[in-house]
Amino acid sequence: SPAALAAPMRRPPARFRILGVLATVSIAYASVIVTRLANAPALPPRHLAPLGVYALCLAVTAAAFRLGRFRGDAPTATLVFALAGLGVVLQYRIGTLRIDADSGLSSYALALGTGAMLATWGLCRNGRHEWLERAWLGCLVAAGLVIVGVLATGRRYRGAVYAQGNMNPVEVVKPLLIVFLAAVLTGHREALRRGWFVFPWPRHKAVFTVAMLWAPPMALLLAQGDIGMVTLLCAVALAMLYGVTHRLGYLLFGGGAVFLVARYAIPLSDHAMKRFAAWRDPFSVATSSGWQILQGLVALYSGGLFGLGVGAGTPSAVPIAESDFIYAVIGEELGYVGCGLTLLLYLALSARGFGIAARARTPFSASLATGVTACIALQAVLNVGGVTQAIPLTGITLPFVSHGGSSLVTFFAMAGLLLAISENEEPR
Repeated sequence: SPAALAAPMRRPPARFRILGVLATVSIAYASVIVTRLANAPALPPRHLAPLGVYALCLAVTAAAFRLGRFRGDAPTATLVFALAGLGVVLQYRIGTLRIDADSGLSSYALALGTGAMLATWGLCRNGRHEWLERAWLGCLVAAGLVIVGVLATGRRYRGAVYAQGNMNPVEVVKPLLIVFLAAVLTGHREALRRGWFVFPWPRHKAVFTVAMLWAPPMALLLAQGDIGMVTLLCAVALAMLYGVTHRLGYLLFGGGAVFLVARYAIPLSDHAMKRFAAWRDPFSVATSSGWQILQGLVALYSGGLFGLGVGAGTPSAVPIAESDFIYAVIGEELGYVGCGLTLLLYLALSARGFGIAARARTPFSASLATGVTACIALQAVLNVGGVTQAIPLTGITLPFVSHGGSSLVTFFAMAGLLLAISENEEPR
């Protein structure tokens, strides 16, 4: 009837595609176990614990979605767990993931991340995430306090300041500053949209306000020595600014500003200068700062098209392979095909996230979803670009795959925020 045609289409009930993810990761995990059995007379039951934790996380998430009548974007959750499952396989293969009496807190990061995702989804669903727009000042202050706390109590390691146990609580700054940016940019969107064609001509008061609020946390991060985090967050800010204004000029002028900042900020850090020199000519510093890049490139080259096979590579030859250079392990053991499929997973997750932003009901929700998705996508680009020597190393992890408890938990919480926003979309 005409009335039925005019009514909004009801979205079919979302289903969490658990079996496909579990089957795929189980096959890869089984290949690791077979490789381990080929070199050992017995397989202790504790070696099955990581797979059991992963399966439990999938089951708990599926049950929570079923009981909570989840109506959001189910493929987003599926892609997140597919990437996390790949990380479980690779970390177990490297030997950095074990679950026993002597394992640290980071070994339970997947379980903690799943809990953070479900808690964020439950607290922010049904439009409740909109209250974050009024808490922008608190998020900005909290981000500053976290950085100051790490600077005051942490220790310097690999060019940056970390908390005890080499933990990096600064990871929580990402969602806090994304919420702050979403609120401030949305509140000044009309003033920032002013311009002609693609060229912006915003009101000076709006630009001054945003710049003065954004400068303190960036200055604190520079004092901490985390130039990779500064690069990532500034790139996310540009993406969100473009999402709010649709002025291409912001990306052009912003890119030029980032280049100038990098030009004058890199010489202030000896660690950043070493990374820049290693990127330009790793062979000239092959025995020092260029060793990691060269070993990563050798691993990628030796993998060829289809890789050496899971368990057949030598990831221990690549320094810090479990976090910064996990992509080199993928290239060595799964080959060019495995690297391409991994990038396709990130591309699909980015497409789902930007789709959620495009269908959001309010400008704040759209900006928030844009920021979260841009953070995941750009961090993947920065990590892969550093491993393949396309750009200088930034020292940041590969989202959902690299070893790192605070990073994994933070990204799962951001995924929960995306899922909450997707439940409050316009009808299809």
